[in-house]
Amino acid sequence: ATKHNRTVRVFSADNGATWTKEDITEKMFIGANALIPNGHAAFFGSGKLAVDTNFNGTGKARIYGAMLVKNASTTTNIYPIYTDDLGQNWKILGGSTSPVANADEPKVEILPNGQILLSARRQGGRIFRVFTYGVGVTDKIDDSGSWGEAAANGCNNGGSNGTNGEIYCIDAVNANGDAVKLLLQSQPKGGSGHYDRKDVTIWYKEVDANTTYTTSTIKDGWTEGLQVSTQQSSYSAMALQKDGKIAFFFEEAPCFGDDQAKGYCMVYTPLTIEAITKGKYTTPQNEDPSGIT
Repeated sequence: ATKHNRTVRVFSADNGATWTKEDITEKMFIGANALIPNGHAAFFGSGKLAVDTNFNGTGKARIYGAMLVKNASTTTNIYPIYTDDLGQNWKILGGSTSPVANADEPKVEILPNGQILLSARRQGGRIFRVFTYGVGVTDKIDDSGSWGEAAANGCNNGGSNGTNGEIYCIDAVNANGDAVKLLLQSQPKGGSGHYDRKDVTIWYKEVDANTTYTTSTIKDGWTEGLQVSTQQSSYSAMALQKDGKIAFFFEEAPCFGDDQAKGYCMVYTPLTIEAITKGKYTTPQNEDPSGIT
């Protein structure tokens, strides 16, 4: 209990030429005055953070993430958090209590209407919860709003294992040539027994800025898209590349012949929206150049 795992902010002020490291562990979860007091261990969900580059029209960015915090009795709670100053200081979204207890490996994403979607690992797949800002919230400091009910999402893997996967909102073009938003979700389709984690697949659904979503309306209605792996496979993450493709990074086994004991290989594969949706949607011609190379 005297040696906690650490939370560190790493940032650059010169476009990545040099980097600065700042330990924010005690600020985040150790001690009575921390953001999440008296934690025993904590970590951010792996993969990307969610960035609103123009929060409520202020011209300033708000960055969202989610932490799992474990107390001394090993109880785990999920805390969606946000920063308005590039990670120097963080606040808990929607108050001081956890909207999802006894879960693991959380991710957050911004829906087109500004709602925040929380996706967390639970046995058999993922659990969702949606945060809605209060009516008339225009001040960056104001985070008043509420979390909707919690519910298992509609793409559970059917097995007994929970798995870390990505949730990602991207631009796409539909069959009529209209610009739309797609919500992507990745996790294993599942199997049985030791092979619950297999056949990593990406599901998708269309979302829009004119709909206020509840957990019930966001958790269902997914279409099964590309099955990326046909063998044992597990955790996955996504990021947008400059060429408009999705950088898909995932675990796949066996890594060395048939030797399961040697664990997973880490596999990178670039995927088009056409491939992910099996031709139902296409990549925008003028993709935002802010994606990764």
